[in-house]
Order: sequence, then C-alpha cells, then structure tokens
Amino acid sequence: MPGRLEFLDGLRGFAALVVIAHHYSAAFYPTSMTGMANTAHLPGRWETWFAGSPVHVLLNFRVCFFFVLSGLVLAASTAHAPRGWRTLLAQLVRRYVRLGLPVAISVAMGYALLRVHGFYNEQAAAATGAAWFGSFWRVVPAPAQWACDMLFGVMVQGEALYNPVLWTMMVEWFGSLLVLGLLAFAGGLSWRLALYAALALGITLSRLDFYYVGFLLGLGLFDIYRQGWVARLAARPRRGLIAGLLLVAFFTTSHPQVYYAAPMHAAYVWLALPGVGAGRTVDIYHTLGAAALLAAVLLSGRLRQLTMAPWLRRVGRRAFALYLTHFLVLGTVSAWLFLWLRGFFSYHASFGLMLVSSGLVLAGSAELFYQWVDRPSHAAARWLGRWVGAKLASAAAPTAVPGPASRAEY
Repeated sequence: MPGRLEFLDGLRGFAALVVIAHHYSAAFYPTSMTGMANTAHLPGRWETWFAGSPVHVLLNFRVCFFFVLSGLVLAASTAHAPRGWRTLLAQLVRRYVRLGLPVAISVAMGYALLRVHGFYNEQAAAATGAAWFGSFWRVVPAPAQWACDMLFGVMVQGEALYNPVLWTMMVEWFGSLLVLGLLAFAGGLSWRLALYAALALGITLSRLDFYYVGFLLGLGLFDIYRQGWVARLAARPRRGLIAGLLLVAFFTTSHPQVYYAAPMHAAYVWLALPGVGAGRTVDIYHTLGAAALLAAVLLSGRLRQLTMAPWLRRVGRRAFALYLTHFLVLGTVSAWLFLWLRGFFSYHASFGLMLVSSGLVLAGSAELFYQWVDRPSHAAARWLGRWVGAKLASAAAPTAVPGPASRAEY
C-alpha cells in the first residue's frame, strides 16, 4: 500500500498553470484556439497552425486532467474510511462545504465587480478579436438570484454568470457524489474495477457528460496503484509501459479542439468516432489522454520527482485559489491594462507587459484567497464533517436500558 501521494500537489499546480495559460492565450491570441485566420495577430500562419498542432497538447486537456485527478485524490483521501451511508453523508457534507465556501466567495467577488462595472472584457475582445471573451458578464443578476446561486446555483445547476470557470463546479460536485458513493457501497467489493468499467461504458453510451468517466478513471487508477503491483514490475517492462502511456497521452490530448473553424490535421482524422459528435469526441480523447498521463506519473519515479519541485507543489496547494480568481483578474485588471498599454506600445509588447503585471496581481490575489478563504474552508469542512459523523453515530447507537440498581448505588 503506497504512502501519502505528496506528488499530487505538483500535478495540481501543473494543471492550474495549464488552465491559466489556455485562457490568456485564447483571450489575446484567439486564433490559437479557434483557427480562424481573420483574428490572427502573429505574422504568417503560426496561430492557425498552433490551433490544431500537437504543440497545443499542454493546453488542450485542461480541465479533463483536474477531473481525473479529483477521482484519484478522493479515493486516496477516503481509502481507510469506514463504509456505509453514515460515513457517506458526513463525507458529502464535508465535500460540499470544502467546494462551496470558496465558490460562494468567488461568486460574491464576481457579483460585486458586475455591480460596479469592473469588467473590461468586451472592450478587450473588440481589440483582440476574441468574441468568446467578450460574451461574459453581460447580465447583472438580481440580489435574490445571486443569493440562491451562492448557496446552490453554481454547485447544483452549473451557474457561471459571475465567473465563467464555475461551470466545472457542478461536474466536480456530481463527480464527487459518484466517487464517494461508489467507495461507500462498493469500495470493498473484489469486482469493483469491473463495476467502474461498466459504469464508464454506460456513461460513454449515454448522453451523460463524459467528464464523469474521468472521475471513474482516477478512482480505478488509485485502486490499481494501491495494490502494489507497480512496485513489482521489472525495469524494462515498466519503462516500455511508461513510454507507451506518454505517447498515448500526447497524441490523444493533442486532438484539436472543435471551435469555430479549428483545422483537423490528417493525423487525427482517423480518430473520428462513428455517430459521436465532434465535441464529445474531443472530451473522450482528452479525458483518456489525461488518465494516461496520470498513469505514467504513477508508474514513473522520475516523473513523480519532477512534480515534487517545491515551487510546483506550492502552486498546487494554491491551485483552487488560482482557478477561482484567475478569470476575474483576466476580465478586469488584465483586460483594462492591455487596453491602456495599447495606447503606448505595439500589440505584442502590450501583451507581454500586461502578462507580467497580471502575473503579479494574480499571484497576490490567489495568495490572499488561499490564506483567507481556501484554508479556512478546509478547516470548516473537516469540523463540520466530523460533527455530522458524530451526530449520525450517536443517533445510530443503541439506547442503554437501565438495569436493576446495585446496593452500591443507594
């Protein structure tokens, strides 16, 4: 049985940086995402080529890796927890508070910025050609709707009016329900891997979001890893398996996104799935690629060592804070600063100066969010989870029936 998987912090940091890089590149160099030549800012066809090239691999799988990683992390964190519905209820309360408190603060921040007209994304989109970036923050919800969204609208309904990245929180919450429920009721079954595979196949064949398969893949990877067979592999088969997994990860996650006019290179045409829409095809390959990459890291001591870099682990511990704050910074400080710099510098120089300045602002805001919101939410979730667990255990305990009093009791 492996010990604590400390390298997961580094993986979270890597995934967070990938998401941020994707959003900034797509907001200011939109052709790198869409493949539409009329919005290119670099000379030649560099951006068009980049939109469908394997070089785009680091930006393509984005949130898919987070979902696979969540399945593994949830499995690792509850590996020794008792089974049953009482434990499950306590874990779900803890999980909802853990995710919901930071999300509520992020919603409050987005709502406050909406009320004071603090977003400049529409003006920036007019200058960059990133139509997708200009489509956000156009509606100011009523206070009653805002209050409801803080409590459950984001987590249960996927509301993303206040912060566009919050659409993933509904997937994260229902994926957590899936993983924790399976662990509570099927975690001790000898044939649980077959059950996970059957559920993954059912999701694939249904209309359910394929992202949920990512949680099952992460759950299955941890189950295989903790059995210890990885440590028993000989060096040569291990190296071959790692190389194969990395190749699969590179090729599947580099499958071009299907935005407006993204080019489809010949190398990927044969990956088309009959009867499956283009968008779902991308989700399938990116999720499978993210799982292959995570499997390679689990197998390779060298790759795990890379993720143990102190700076990357520090970023990883702040990954949730970075995720919840970076798009707000992008739509406010970054957009405004880029527009202001354009009055003095060229397009590319303005982007570079904005990126450096925004990096400092984002680092500061994420650190504050981590210290004052993220860490306290951890503590609150742990306390409430223990409290609910204790109450459920107390309610389930049989009531003692007083017996005959002894002489000493008189």
